[in-house]
Amino acid sequence: MSGSTYVDGILVDWGSSLFNQRPVAAVAPKKGLTGVPLGPRKKKAGAGGVMGSGGKADAKAIRSKLGSITKRTPQVMVKISGGGKGMKQIKDHLDYISRNGKLEAEDQDGDKINGRDEVGDLRDEWQHGGFAIPDEGTRREAFNIVLSMPAGTDPIAVKRAARDFAAGEFEGHQYVMVLHTFDTDPDPQPSKNPHVHLCVKARGNDGTRLNPRKADLQRWREGFAEALREHGVEAAATKREQRVLRTKSSKETHFKDTEKQLGKKGRAPTKVKRSTPSPERIAKAKKTEVTVIRRYKEISKALATSPDVEDRQLAVSLVHHLDAQLRPKQRDGQEDQRDQDKGVQR
Repeated sequence: MSGSTYVDGILVDWGSSLFNQRPVAAVAPKKGLTGVPLGPRKKKAGAGGVMGSGGKADAKAIRSKLGSITKRTPQVMVKISGGGKGMKQIKDHLDYISRNGKLEAEDQDGDKINGRDEVGDLRDEWQHGGFAIPDEGTRREAFNIVLSMPAGTDPIAVKRAARDFAAGEFEGHQYVMVLHTFDTDPDPQPSKNPHVHLCVKARGNDGTRLNPRKADLQRWREGFAEALREHGVEAAATKREQRVLRTKSSKETHFKDTEKQLGKKGRAPTKVKRSTPSPERIAKAKKTEVTVIRRYKEISKALATSPDVEDRQLAVSLVHHLDAQLRPKQRDGQEDQRDQDKGVQR
């Protein structure tokens, strides 16, 4: 076995457990329009090389993900910000994201929607076309999704990536998307982060209902990040625990900024205050971190023995990344000890 083959095997073994996400199929209704039972729609594998045959990532994709972590590549944000349980709520959201028709919207066919009258026509089409939507209901009839990148990202690339992502992920569903930028958003306090509001009709043309779960959200992040890369924008979709990230970086502040924008005006969803984590949750997080660090160490050791100089450089970068993330805690501990030696009380 060659050195490269051995290193690839180690990357697949440890990298798959570090990055792997299983696909989740959409939930199909019991019967379609013709009365014939419908099977679940097949979902595309996660982008960025996370998913492969048997749910394993290939070595090349894992190298790419490790490189994005060490380079601190900007992270995408994909968030479900609510959804309408009736046409009244959906109308409010369409008015909100289009700024009452002032911003151009685009549907699943690429048709442009401008002005309040055309937004109203779209609303009527959604309500009465295909599966009817009541004015008020108890079941979610649309999902409101936000696709965001940090300030400074090319907004046109963000829109194109969102278009490609939606076309692949929500094929067979009606949806509408609107780009918000600092320069074009008529809001008095526009977000500096270019983002796309995507409103997707919950029930597809074949009767299939969207039923997103946590794994789906990660797959959406992967898909959006891949679409951005295809449009020349560096983007990643790794989880905080996969990056051993204990504090928010400057490149992640767009999360908070975008959520602040979503909290404006009564029609937008407000952010719910997070509760204090329980001891069990803290213990679980610490256990996860120990596991992740162990996987990184095994991967780094394998890369360090590779005949490929780029692999060895990646090993050094990984060690530096882990050191940078773990050092603050050690430094805090040292400061606490010095304070105790000086008799300082906190």
